[in-house]
Amino acid sequence: MRAYYKGGFLPEMTRREAALILGVRESAAENKIKAAHKKIMIANHPDSGGSSFIATKVNEAKDMLLGKRKSGSNIF
Repeated sequence: MRAYYKGGFLPEMTRREAALILGVRESAAENKIKAAHKKIMIANHPDSGGSSFIATKVNEAKDMLLGKRKSGSNIF
């Protein structure tokens, strides 16, 4: 069984941190990123008792790796 990223989040998310959060390589294909995101969100969604903070970080990681957010930028 694979260990999950335990947190200790950086002030500005990097591609490396995003990959660690989702458990994929920084160069992972879009379908692998989306599949990892879905799996983690099912387990951590706020509507199912999960943390809204963790859900936000998981979404941010997906956006970072899919190129919807640039490293070191607060603008989507």
